[in-house]
Amino acid sequence: MKFVALLSGGKDSIYSTLRAIQNGHELVCCAHLAPMQQNTEEESYMYQTAGSEVVKTQVEECIGVPFYMREIHGQSKIKSLVYENDGDGSDEVEDLYILLEQIIANHPEIEGVSSGAILSTYQRTRIEHVCSRLNLTSLSYLWRMSSQRSLLDSILDDGEIEAILVRVACPPGLMPYRHLGKSLRDLRDKGVLDHLKEKWGMHPAGEGGEYETMVLDCPKLFKRGRLVMDETEIICDANDDGVGILKIINWMVEKKSDIDESANSGRTPILGHQRHITERVHAATSSLPDTSDCDPAEETTMCFLQSLHTPSVQMMRGGLCHVSAILSPVSCNEVTNEADAAVQEFLAVTQTLQHILSNHFVGDIPKTSSRDILYVHLYLSEMAHFAKINQHYVQFFGTHLPPSRACVAVGKGALPGGRRVMMDCILQRGSGGYLRSDGDSLDSDSFMNQAFQNKHHLLRKCLHVQSISHWAPVCIGPYSQANTLRSAVVFLAGMIGLVPEKNEFD
Repeated sequence: MKFVALLSGGKDSIYSTLRAIQNGHELVCCAHLAPMQQNTEEESYMYQTAGSEVVKTQVEECIGVPFYMREIHGQSKIKSLVYENDGDGSDEVEDLYILLEQIIANHPEIEGVSSGAILSTYQRTRIEHVCSRLNLTSLSYLWRMSSQRSLLDSILDDGEIEAILVRVACPPGLMPYRHLGKSLRDLRDKGVLDHLKEKWGMHPAGEGGEYETMVLDCPKLFKRGRLVMDETEIICDANDDGVGILKIINWMVEKKSDIDESANSGRTPILGHQRHITERVHAATSSLPDTSDCDPAEETTMCFLQSLHTPSVQMMRGGLCHVSAILSPVSCNEVTNEADAAVQEFLAVTQTLQHILSNHFVGDIPKTSSRDILYVHLYLSEMAHFAKINQHYVQFFGTHLPPSRACVAVGKGALPGGRRVMMDCILQRGSGGYLRSDGDSLDSDSFMNQAFQNKHHLLRKCLHVQSISHWAPVCIGPYSQANTLRSAVVFLAGMIGLVPEKNEFD
């Protein structure tokens, strides 16, 4: 697919761009979030800002593709691990959304976005959130690719990257006046990084924020030239002399005389990656039987039919609940198209489930909802119904930290009463809020707040990877790969064994 690379100018974003190209994707342009000029030293939770002044030159004169930049107007407002847009646009994540929206307007052929996230779930989930809103696929080829030491070797050796340190924040290991401007390769080869890891537990690849880099050359990507630093200045933090940045005052590009211009016009064939698209599903027209105009006899019959198929709701200690055998009150036999009839039954199933959530857990804070469901068993009479039902499934459960799911086709006539759809689900009250909160507000005796006070285990942990990476198959539906309950029980989604980085069978 054609993609835009999110570049900070550092080793991770450059190497991730290179890996995306090596996996068959086509680089169209690069995007950069820069600090506002009057706030050049303000720390961002999302973006590397050190060396920002050089990135435009790096992209246009070294790589040779269009460059797009936006100043960071927002702040790190939503600091919880999970990001949900609150609508006021004041978080720095929204700057990324605006920038990518502008780029798509100019390059509608773009389908993917590459980034250099290594271990930061904070960064990865925010990029995935923006991508889902813009119907883009996140390419995160460095995400949990290997150990940090091995990844550093891959960056320097496989990527042939030459980089210098432009920010350090690792006293007493890395110090501004001793290490800023030094070659990352030299620091590795001389054993400095390994020594600091053994002595102070420093992350060799700098993922703990110990250092940031600026790439001067990457021969496999920088086809036009390499950066040369002419004049720099070391600036130390006023409150901590162990933290400092390398301000780049003057720089130039050393042209590469052996450029093969024809190489820039030849493109790597695009592989058949499946595009992960979150559809904006229009509200489905209600297809449930309307009993408002029924006479008393018909209404009595309808209530009787509903009573025949009341779901089983089993409450357990600690807020755990199992809801099983959720069926449509009636089989939609009047609809001739089987898939449409299955959709109608599914809508009835979700309406029944919503009724249970609204009426069985009155007084829960936060209110128990579909966010608290961590696992779904979906039974269909035929797998051919799956595509249409999936459109309405995503509308009910959403795309943000959804439950894990197993979908099984059981065959015609296998479900009670000739139904086409049945659902079971497991929910943990308070777990949806637990995933989306930082635990600061503990003013009620709710399941969520009790969980935050429990230091022995996590109430719920969700693995929801939407980026194409070397590490995990991307979700191709509205489900999470895994949900872990109380740090003990793991609910795994049904998944096809695809090669993660290609979404293809080996």
